Amino acid sequence: MDSRTDRNNGITKSIIFYAVLTLVVLVSMYFYAISAALVAYSIIILIAYLLKKQEGGFRWGVSWKFGFLYGLILISSIFFIELIFGWIKLEELSSDAIYILAGAVIFELLVSIGEEMSFRGYILPNLIKSIGRRDAVIATSLLFAMLHAPSILLLGLGKFNEFIMFATITAAGIILALLYLTDGLKMSSAYHFSWNFFQYHIFSLRGGFGIFGLTAAKPELTGGLVGPEAGLLGLFVLIVGILVLLVIAPLRKE
Repeated sequence: MDSRTDRNNGITKSIIFYAVLTLVVLVSMYFYAISAALVAYSIIILIAYLLKKQEGGFRWGVSWKFGFLYGLILISSIFFIELIFGWIKLEELSSDAIYILAGAVIFELLVSIGEEMSFRGYILPNLIKSIGRRDAVIATSLLFAMLHAPSILLLGLGKFNEFIMFATITAAGIILALLYLTDGLKMSSAYHFSWNFFQYHIFSLRGGFGIFGLTAAKPELTGGLVGPEAGLLGLFVLIVGILVLLVIAPLRKE
């Protein structure tokens, strides 16, 4: 097989898988239920596993610890900045906190593993073969944000916050790609889980998802009740996170 055929195959595989991924997500959104999302992510994990098995399996890497810690540091910095400046205020602890956290662990594990197996585990390596590492990271990150576009539109944000949220998720995709290239799916999945779990459920930065009630001011900075992914502070912190990884990743690369 010549190099041109190999490049075309990488792009073709990525497009077909992305189309299937988009279809599964849209169907699950139609039913608008947590059970539908759980089924959808289980299907995504199964499809990604079966496809990648034909190519020799996923590159899981050695450790998840750095990714988990990095996600916690970034989302914690956002939380404490917003808290210190009085942009957010936590209300009373939910009486169902234990049940919320138990369900959140299961759900966020499925989300983080499913999305990482799909984008960083399958699409990114195929695109690297086709268009090179830098362009593949950018393309995969944009595709990652595009998959979230329907849910962004359903949140009822203004145009400014919609644009910021798309840019923030793209930046998150770049961080996840850099972590994957540094040490595999364990690291990127751990970051993904940590960022989502602490943002939504511990710090309760998206209204209705966490163990605390929340009031939020300055939505252009905080994202309001949608959370920091829709605010300028969240975008800024993730851009800083990208720059830090670009400096330290070569030191960690195997």
